[in-house]
Amino acid sequence: MDGVNTLKEPFPTEVLPLLYFGSADGRKDESLEESFVPTTSIKQFLQDRHSIIVGQIGSGKSALFELLKNRSKKLDAYRNRLIIPIEEAISFQLLRLFIAEEFSGYDKKLIYKLIWKFQILNRMCEEIYQLSGFPQNQHEKEIRDYLGQVRSKEFDESIIGKLKGLLKNAALVIKTKISKSPISIEAKLNGNIGGESKKTELNLDRIYRCVVGAIGERSSGRLLVVIDRIDTFVAGEDYDTQREFIEALLEVDDDIDASYASIGRKVFLRADLFSRLDYEALGYDKVNDNTLRIEWTDFELIYFVANRILSAFKKQKVLIEGDVLLSTDLSEYHLAGLSWVRTTKLIPLKIRKRLFNFSMINQERDASLLERINKALITKVFPRKIFHKDASSNETEICIFDFLLTHFKDGHGKVTPRNLLTFLKQVAIVVATYYEENPDQEVHVKNINGDWEWELFKKRCVYDAYCNSKKVYIRNISKVSNEWTKYFSTFLGKRSNKKTIDFSWVKSIIGLDDEKIVAFIVYLHHIGFLNITEPHPDPKKRKYRIPIIYMPIPGVQSV
Repeated sequence: MDGVNTLKEPFPTEVLPLLYFGSADGRKDESLEESFVPTTSIKQFLQDRHSIIVGQIGSGKSALFELLKNRSKKLDAYRNRLIIPIEEAISFQLLRLFIAEEFSGYDKKLIYKLIWKFQILNRMCEEIYQLSGFPQNQHEKEIRDYLGQVRSKEFDESIIGKLKGLLKNAALVIKTKISKSPISIEAKLNGNIGGESKKTELNLDRIYRCVVGAIGERSSGRLLVVIDRIDTFVAGEDYDTQREFIEALLEVDDDIDASYASIGRKVFLRADLFSRLDYEALGYDKVNDNTLRIEWTDFELIYFVANRILSAFKKQKVLIEGDVLLSTDLSEYHLAGLSWVRTTKLIPLKIRKRLFNFSMINQERDASLLERINKALITKVFPRKIFHKDASSNETEICIFDFLLTHFKDGHGKVTPRNLLTFLKQVAIVVATYYEENPDQEVHVKNINGDWEWELFKKRCVYDAYCNSKKVYIRNISKVSNEWTKYFSTFLGKRSNKKTIDFSWVKSIIGLDDEKIVAFIVYLHHIGFLNITEPHPDPKKRKYRIPIIYMPIPGVQSV
C-alpha cells in the first residue's frame, strides 16, 4: 500500500452549496471543455471521416457542436478550420405551408434540396463577409453582390424569410444542380415576369465556386459547415416534412462532398429519427459508412462522472489531481520511479501534491490504471456501496459503480451524461442541506483498503438525491413537447406500477383517435420514457415497459 493522506481534514462542508458540476444543456455548460472526456466516439470524430453525427437525446451532440463552434482546443483537428454553424430551429409547419404556397408546381423534394443548398451557401457567405479586409478579390466581390441580392428588410432572417425576400422579386430565377443528376430548378414567385430579357438569374453553383475560390486565395484552410437543431420532435404532417427535409439534406451533403471537396460538413441528428429515414436515394450502406454514432461505454461514463467531480472540487480548492494520485493505493501498477517520489518524505507533501498530475503519468497510464484512478476519484466523495429499494420496498445495498451504470438507463437502454449531471447536481443539493441541518456533523478522512477517502456523501443522501433526480427527469421530459404535456400527465396518473404498456391500454386512458395514440406512444419512446420489449411492424401491436429511471419510487404513490 502506498497511498498517502493528502485530503483536507476535516472536509470544509461550507463549500458544498457552491459545487458546480456543469449544465445538462451542452450549449450552456461552463465545465464542458475542462471536463472533456476523449471517448472512442470523439477519437473517431477527430479523424474527420464522417459528416453525419448521430446520438440519443442527452448523449452529447449539442456539447460537441458547441465545442466545434467555439473552436475548442479539445478538438484540435478542427481548430484551423473556418467553422460555419447552422443552428436554426425550423418550424416544419411553416416550411410545409411555404412549399405548398410558393412551389406547388414543383417536386417538393427537389425544393427541399434547393432550400438546403441555399441555406448552406448563405451561411458560408455571411461568415466570409466577416473576415478581415473583405472583399479582397474578385470571388469575394461576387459574394458581396450575392449577399446584397438576397438580403431583405421586409422579412425575418430565417431561411424561409430569406427565400420569401428573394422570391418577392418576380423577375428572379434561382438555378442550381442537385446531386449527380443534371437537374436544373427554376424557382419563381407567381406573377408576371414580363419577358425573358427581364429575368435575373441567380446561379447558386457559381457562388459556391466563389466561396471555394475565396477561401483558397486566403489560405484559410477548409470550411466546415456544422448543422444542428433540425431534429426536434414533431408528429403527423410536420413529421413527414421534417423527415423529407432531413433526407434532402443528406443528399445535398453527398452532392457537396462530390462537387466541393474543400467544404466539410457535420450534420448532428437524433438516433431515433435517423433510423426512420428513407435511404433509397443514397443507399443505406453508403449513408451508414458516412455516419458516426456517439455512444458511451461503461468505462467512459465512469470517466465522465470522475471528471465532473474533480472539476467541481478543484474550483472550490478542496481537491486536485495530486490529491487523487497520492491518496490512492497504486502500488500494483509499478509506476517506474514515480512510486518512490509519491511516498518519500524527503520531498515535502505540499510540493508532491503540486508535482503530481494526470499528465505526469500519461506515458504509464493504461486503461486499467485510468479506470482505477477514475473510480478512486468517485469514492473520495461517494460511499463504495449505497442502498436502494427493490420492487418490494426493501432496502438493499449496491456498488456505487453498478448503481451509476444501471439505474440511469433510459428507454433506449442508454445511460446519458445529461442524466448523470442532473443526479450529481441533486446529490450536492441534498448533501449540502444535510450538513446545514446537522452542523455538529464533521467529515473525516478514512483509510479503506489502502485508499484515503472522505465520508462525505451519506448513503441516505445519495438515495434521496436519486429520488429527487427522478422527479427532475419526469418534469424535464414532460416539457419536451407542449402538444403532449396534458396526455403525459394523464399517463403518469394512471400508470401506477404497471409493467407492460401497449396501444390498447394507452387508448383506454386517453381520449384520442388511433393515429394520435400511435404518435403519442412514438413520442414517449423518442424521449426515452418507454422501452420496446416486443417490436412489431404494426405500432399498435408493440409492447413497451418503463425503464427504471422513470419508474415510481417504491413506497411513494408517484414520482
